[in-house]
Amino acid sequence: MAQTQAGLLNEVVPLRTKIADLEATVETFKAYQKKLEDQYVDREQTLGKTEVALADKTDECSRLTTEDTSLQAKVQELISALASKDQEMTAQAANFKVAEEKLVEEAATGFADGLAEALVQAACANPSIDVFGCSPLNEVVDGKIVALEAPEE
Repeated sequence: MAQTQAGLLNEVVPLRTKIADLEATVETFKAYQKKLEDQYVDREQTLGKTEVALADKTDECSRLTTEDTSLQAKVQELISALASKDQEMTAQAANFKVAEEKLVEEAATGFADGLAEALVQAACANPSIDVFGCSPLNEVVDGKIVALEAPEE
């Protein structure tokens, strides 16, 4: 029996060593499992933050798309208004040109009529004066009546 106990002890010691090694391995795996669980929690938190950031960016993208559509519509309205204003200004410029030509013609006619009346009055007041060659298109140069030179443009 002593021998059996000694034999059993010889078998128990290596088994206890094996058990201690297995317990150490289990502790190593538990630490590794804890590390993996911590990494999992960190990644879940990062994923949650990323999903929130993605949702924010998606909302911002949607808002910017809506704003872009609105701004494009406003640009089109402004282009249309500008084109309308341009047509209006072009028509107004043409009307001003016609009015200017009419005023110039009226001024020239009024000047010519006034000069003709003045010449008639001068001839009436001084019957001996010859006003036949007098014209707004002439000038006096060196004591002689000569035609005006055309202005250079």
